[in-house]
Amino acid sequence: MTVANAIFWTAPLTALIAIFAAIYFALWVKKQPRGTPKMIEIQDAVKEGSIAFIKRQYSTISIIGLIVAVILWLAIDLTRYGGRPYTFLAFTIGSATSLSAGAIAMLMAAETNARTTEAARRSKHDSLITAFRGGLVMGLIVVAMSLLGISILYVVYSYWRDAPTPSPQDIIGFAFGASFAALFAQLGGGIYTKAADVGADLVGKVEAGIPEDDPRNPAVIADNVGDAVGDCAGRGADLFESITGENIGGMIVGLTFYLALIHMNVPAEIAVNFIIFPLVARGWGLIITLLASFFVKLDENEEDPMRPLRFAYNLNVIGAIVVFAILIYIMLAKPLADSLGISAGIFWGFMFGAAFLGLGLAWIIMIITDYYTNYHYRPVKEVAAASQTGPATNIITGLSVGMESTALPTIMLLIALIGSFIFGEQFGSIYKTKFAGTPLENPLVWGIYATTIATMAMLSVTGMILAMDGYGPIADQAGGVAEMANVGEDIRKTMEALDAVGNTTKALAKGYGMTSAGLAALLLFQAYLEDLYREAEKLGLASWYAPDGHIKVDITRPEVLMGALVGALLPFIFTSMSLGAVGRAAKGMVEEVRRQFREIPGILEGTEKPDYGQCVDVSTRAALKEMVVPSLLVTITPVLVGIIFGAVAVASFIIGATFSGIMLGFTLNNSGAAWDNAKKLIEAGAYGGKGSEAHKAAVVGDTVGDPAKDTSGPSIHVLVKLINTVALVFIPVFIWFDAHFHISDFFKWLGL
Repeated sequence: MTVANAIFWTAPLTALIAIFAAIYFALWVKKQPRGTPKMIEIQDAVKEGSIAFIKRQYSTISIIGLIVAVILWLAIDLTRYGGRPYTFLAFTIGSATSLSAGAIAMLMAAETNARTTEAARRSKHDSLITAFRGGLVMGLIVVAMSLLGISILYVVYSYWRDAPTPSPQDIIGFAFGASFAALFAQLGGGIYTKAADVGADLVGKVEAGIPEDDPRNPAVIADNVGDAVGDCAGRGADLFESITGENIGGMIVGLTFYLALIHMNVPAEIAVNFIIFPLVARGWGLIITLLASFFVKLDENEEDPMRPLRFAYNLNVIGAIVVFAILIYIMLAKPLADSLGISAGIFWGFMFGAAFLGLGLAWIIMIITDYYTNYHYRPVKEVAAASQTGPATNIITGLSVGMESTALPTIMLLIALIGSFIFGEQFGSIYKTKFAGTPLENPLVWGIYATTIATMAMLSVTGMILAMDGYGPIADQAGGVAEMANVGEDIRKTMEALDAVGNTTKALAKGYGMTSAGLAALLLFQAYLEDLYREAEKLGLASWYAPDGHIKVDITRPEVLMGALVGALLPFIFTSMSLGAVGRAAKGMVEEVRRQFREIPGILEGTEKPDYGQCVDVSTRAALKEMVVPSLLVTITPVLVGIIFGAVAVASFIIGATFSGIMLGFTLNNSGAAWDNAKKLIEAGAYGGKGSEAHKAAVVGDTVGDPAKDTSGPSIHVLVKLINTVALVFIPVFIWFDAHFHISDFFKWLGL
């Protein structure tokens, strides 16, 4: 049995510690006072709307998910495992766990909002720490549930199969389920929140001239509910599937090393470390996140509430560096040195260098995203200044900023990938003869594993990123509670300062999410090629795919080129559909708010109460209707590419979608955040302040940016990873079609 290593069990143990810590923080938050009766009434309305939406959305996802699970059993389990439901169960558990993590995050936000506002009566520190701990529950739960789910499935499936070697590809269905559910959750939540937000802004702020969170606005409760279902439930599911796919992808890549080392008579309990390393590293990274969270403290004289959050994040990065330094040595370098006589120091130096690059990427992406989305810096100031000449120049400048913002993250991503690959390749070159006769004699294989280490290192701070991201919608909702409950000018100013930081943390999380999506997708791409080769080898088709022992994605072959083009096209078609969905949903919200202002004239005078529930229902119905087709398109397309063009064309499809998705995602996320914070800069007094012509132009720009940064952009994170997990799951189907019919035969017939 290959999971008997004592160090493996630290992974599920640390996950359990994090879950208990999350429960502690959740109970701590719930013990905090909720404030005045009006604040309690508003919080209850937001919570009720959140629960109503999540029930209806999850019911829809469950029905579609069950159909997909049955298809997986028929297509994979029935042919590959003799009907034993490995993929069916893994997919179902992955979907359920992903949705559960998102729901917990959303409900925690709904419980924390009024308590954050009430805490501001005591001090800025109390308000910040309340919002942060509400977000920390999300960060700990998401990472811990992913880690625990993978660990349990890995152990159970190893015993269940009673196979001589571990088989992490058997649990790839868990990652597929997580990605599948995450896309629906992120897209549906994004459509919901932006329909409400756009309707509230255009009719309330622009047409009626009332403040953003004015209780007279019929869409105000739906808008606050949207903060939770989009930024908490959606983002929680998004990064849940990021770390899930990365962990399983890393385990699949590690399987190559396990098999080669076993062939070299290295003991199984040492060789298996290459498979379980991602889980152990993720677990100890979670403990570092928990420890760093206790350093979030805000002095009353501190003007920048972002400083303590940034300090805790930096501590998390430093702690993660220490964890990787230790784990690489005790799990990989020292055992390998003892077994094969290689230098532990050389191995440790190269692999730790790769980990350092991954963590450095996580750190620097935060700085770059902050620069492009924070109103203290040039890009957002330019967008705000452009608002003086109207909405058109505001939108043009915002698009320019978003497109410009793709350059530095891409360069940093390339440096991390190339640098880590070179580290691994150099080690492989030094010890090439030591691994002769195995796949490890090829230095490129070690380069691939080093990039895997870099990816794992970057994602080791996901818990803190999610805590900061969860803080954002909580602070936003708390600001809404302060406005609607009329708690006083001092409290509102405190909440506005915390909300401005929340906009930054949400933007930082999106930048991190897009970068991690790119790294995780490239890791899963390598896992796809390795799993494709192993599966083909079992069926005696390895030489057909890889005549020289390595699968090559030859872009000169017509079907492979077509796969790349379809992949590059998919993010744009998906974005078109998701933006259109928000437009249609927002139109319904605008009409409903206008109807209420027209038919209930006492609303604006404050003598009659708006029908908040009707607006919540408008957003809910629109989100559920519009989320299905784009999500199914993303799920079905890689399967069709594999069936029509072949398994190798799927590899080029993945690359095409990853590259175009990364660029488009950065543009949408950062343009949207720049428009949002340009509006906030003007509301803080620049260029005439609230009510000025520049402010009206900025509101229009922010309205355009809302679906870009909160619907389409974050959903692309999920798209990039979902296509990889779909491809991994359907490898047996692609091989079957390749063996019986291949598009290359058609091209040969045409003489191409």
